[in-house]
Amino acid sequence: MALPPLEALYEQLCALRDAEDPTDPRHEHRWRVVADWLERAFPGGGDEGQDARQETLISLFRSISRMQAEAPKQAAKWISTILKRKRIDAIRARNADPVRQALRFESARADATPTLDRLGCEGVRELTPAMLEGLVTLTLEHTHRALEEQVKNASKRQLRRTQAQATLLRLVCGWPAEAIVEALDYGEPIANDRLYKWIERGRAPVELGLDRWAAQAEGEEVGVIEVLREIISERRADAGQPRLERRKDAEGPEGAS
Repeated sequence: MALPPLEALYEQLCALRDAEDPTDPRHEHRWRVVADWLERAFPGGGDEGQDARQETLISLFRSISRMQAEAPKQAAKWISTILKRKRIDAIRARNADPVRQALRFESARADATPTLDRLGCEGVRELTPAMLEGLVTLTLEHTHRALEEQVKNASKRQLRRTQAQATLLRLVCGWPAEAIVEALDYGEPIANDRLYKWIERGRAPVELGLDRWAAQAEGEEVGVIEVLREIISERRADAGQPRLERRKDAEGPEGAS
């Protein structure tokens, strides 16, 4: 869907950015223009959509003086990024709700298929996003603990953890680059070539985390860890082919020795 006209929005944002106090009631009409644009640009979504737009407006109140956009399209992209982050925060908060967690748990119990069998199926993305993100979260927790034990430099440790997160989101969850950058919330732009280097370099710290997890694992978890190891070691950051096709490529032409 095309965005509403940007010129009037940008004009009001620039005026608010340059104002001595952008929250002064005298600027209410400018904020109404911004709020109306948000409503037209990102309509719907029920109560959650309305909450995300409201949270975006509050974030704009706090950060408008630091706006760096130099053109209407840049301003629209900035607002869009804020809104997407608010929606992600809302999803995370909803998933953390104990009632919803209990309902998901009971629903999962109705499926008698073992987790390992679901993970080992052709095309790991048949798992639900919640299941994949749960595996990523657990693996990251072990990775973080392993890095704390082995990497003394705090900045290097944080970078390795960020790289590991990028690796897991791409190779396990299959997220696109834009979504990964938003989730990392690194504080500065991340070019695609830099991101893909991180994804490749993140394999090593993920392996450390899996080693730590494996040392404590029992039963079905052991098999799950092995499947995750296979995903991390085989799937490439730029993988665009189905897994079967990648295996054929790795084996070479049929009949080659």
